[in-house]
Amino acid sequence: MNNRNKKNSIKIANIALILIVIASTFSCTSDFEEINRNPNLPTNARAENLLGGVQYFTFAEPRFVSWRGNLLYTSQFSHQFTTNVQGTWWAGVDSYKNDQGWTNGVFDQPYKKSSINLRALLIEYQDLNDIQGMAITRIMMSMFTQKMTDIFGNVPHKEIIVPKIEVLNPKYETQKEIYKFILEDLKEQMNIIGASTETINGAKGDFIYQGDPQKWKVLANTLRLRMALRSRDVFIADGESSFIDAVINDCLANPLIDDTNEATLERSKEPLINANLDGGFEDVYWGFAGLGSKWVPTERYVSLLRDNNDPRLGEIFTEAENGGYKGSFVNIRTAPEWEDMAKPSEKIIGKGLSDLKDQVNVMVLTAAESNFLQAEAALLGYAGNANASYQAGISSSIRFWGAEVGTFIASEPIATLSGSNEEQLAQVHNQRWLASLTNGYESWSLVRRTDLIPQITDNTNYWVSQPNNGNVPNRLPYSSTEKTLNKENITVAIQQQGPDEMNTKLWWDMN
Repeated sequence: MNNRNKKNSIKIANIALILIVIASTFSCTSDFEEINRNPNLPTNARAENLLGGVQYFTFAEPRFVSWRGNLLYTSQFSHQFTTNVQGTWWAGVDSYKNDQGWTNGVFDQPYKKSSINLRALLIEYQDLNDIQGMAITRIMMSMFTQKMTDIFGNVPHKEIIVPKIEVLNPKYETQKEIYKFILEDLKEQMNIIGASTETINGAKGDFIYQGDPQKWKVLANTLRLRMALRSRDVFIADGESSFIDAVINDCLANPLIDDTNEATLERSKEPLINANLDGGFEDVYWGFAGLGSKWVPTERYVSLLRDNNDPRLGEIFTEAENGGYKGSFVNIRTAPEWEDMAKPSEKIIGKGLSDLKDQVNVMVLTAAESNFLQAEAALLGYAGNANASYQAGISSSIRFWGAEVGTFIASEPIATLSGSNEEQLAQVHNQRWLASLTNGYESWSLVRRTDLIPQITDNTNYWVSQPNNGNVPNRLPYSSTEKTLNKENITVAIQQQGPDEMNTKLWWDMN
């Protein structure tokens, strides 16, 4: 693995100390603080354990959520990976369909584990009077909600980011309200951090930046740019171009993530003790007998690397048993032979459950994405050099995967922007899509906003089923658990947003 991606490993023995198991989605026992404050445990250790738990559940995700949310749903919706290959449990099936049990887990578990831990951490830093720690917690709260709103649409936010443990039946906000609030709140947290370089309490639990507030400030600014560009078209359509232009210009005027400070998180390299605590792609791939749980890359993904002499190809995938690099297709009715397909390399899945040393880090917000955001902004008429940022993004992604840039940028036409403005934007979006592999959530958001994946219309060879009719799903339905526990507020959310179906578009999706 590239040395710049090395972070503090999450140790399984410590994870057991971090976890806070909650019985219901948004509330817990009133004696929470009595349960979770050990009088013999130093204050710094409390902050460290809570911070580690927050980052683990929010960014790395336990197996159930990672498998369903990041792989079976979003990585397939994005046409990066597919289970459509002979021998798997989902060979030849419609990958665009909702499985309500999976969807419940993608909604319920994060709100039980991430949001509760985030509020507990905010209380801890408030008690410690650690202003920088509170600001960093607010930034992570924004990242959590950004992911959840981009999956479901209207979700709770303001009522669950408070220093308070019990939050019963929170109100849902519209996605526009959430986006505008986060864009402004991130700027506020950046101002609170200011020029401070004082390491926060519990910094050993910060597996991303080791408690460095200045790096978190840069992450907050880059997150603002991600969200501002995603919502730009709809803010303009709503008559608020001055607001969104000011946000984007401010982002570009302040430091953004680069190769020296990208946000990634390293999983434990120790053998997996409990898959539900430390199980990502590697555990899904190797943790079950036979081919059932396995998957392969799509032909769209492989071909963009293979046909352009991209040095990432051999780092990300291994050749098929029958030779060469080929991929399958999402929603194809007749799944291809396993031996004909390229496979994910050890940088994604390790070499087995006990050999994970070469695995790349979990992407939180990478230098590649930051550069592609800057390239897009320049093409839209804001400050910057679009081609320079585009090439920097490709180079950052190549290095992330441990490959050598070599002559790729200079010799391959795909590595230089060309054509109309629209064609250049498509180049940027495709390279950002390539660079986001393993972060299905962000890949899916990009695909929905840009219509990068066309509608499937061939109902003979592919599944073209309701309600999506061959289109990439626009959202996941709400949890059936939440519909029972918080019926009144979720009913209002559905009335505001539209039917609780996969084909209901999110607010920012103008295509």
